[in-house]
Amino acid sequence: MGSSYQTILAAGDLADLRAAVSAWHQEAVIVPVAERRWAVVPVQEDGVYAETEGLAQHLSSIDGGVAASFNVFDSDVLVALLFRAGRGYHDYLSDQADLVEGWDDDDNEILYDMLGRPYLPDETPPAGPFGADPVAFVALGVGPVDKDALEAALSRPGGRAVERHHAVLHALNVDPRPLTMTFDEVAAAYPTGA
Repeated sequence: MGSSYQTILAAGDLADLRAAVSAWHQEAVIVPVAERRWAVVPVQEDGVYAETEGLAQHLSSIDGGVAASFNVFDSDVLVALLFRAGRGYHDYLSDQADLVEGWDDDDNEILYDMLGRPYLPDETPPAGPFGADPVAFVALGVGPVDKDALEAALSRPGGRAVERHHAVLHALNVDPRPLTMTFDEVAAAYPTGA
């Protein structure tokens, strides 16, 4: 098994982010990653998985806010959900062919990608990434974002999801380190947070 973690990249003022995290009642570490950009890393409620989608959406509702929820599953798949003004505006999936099993109400097997899109067992899902649009990610970046490097990071085939995530964050000019860690790892590496 590879690395798994769930993190949020949020834009805004620290005081506003702290208030929003506090109001959400979800324990999280907040660490600076660039000017007015923050890694928000929630605690894993079951010791394995931290829910980030709702908190990222909430953080994006801060005046002029934008946030992304990042989920890496066993270094295999990266899912990014992007939010602006309290609403989702873009979804990204690094590998559409990575499927998990599920069953419908009649106990028929259904396969799902990591965005929750269903496929019948005899269907062939699309290959490669979904939503590899660098323009959608630019608002999360700082300074002049290298759109070519960002597009290459989002659309490259294969590879480990952790490395892809690191390349995306690097292209956005933010420090990738705290955004590629679990809550426990961030709390140990940044004991005072922000």
